[in-house]
Amino acid sequence: MPKDLARVWLEITGVRVERLQSISRGDVMAEGCPFPNMADGADPRDWFAEVWKSTGGDWAANPWVWVIDFKRIEKPR
Repeated sequence: MPKDLARVWLEITGVRVERLQSISRGDVMAEGCPFPNMADGADPRDWFAEVWKSTGGDWAANPWVWVIDFKRIEKPR
């Protein structure tokens, strides 16, 4: 897409590698988990594991994955 037509601009704020099953509860919530992140409630990582498996991923393999942190920014001038 030509940059002048882009409507969403993101700035990468961090990149790291970690094992899939090492995802934190907070990171699962940032991925869009529809349930509350309650310390003594259901683990939102169970939801993420189901989403991962539904896309054909092998949760049990616990692969290394890239984690890219970003924030939305205004269009650069």
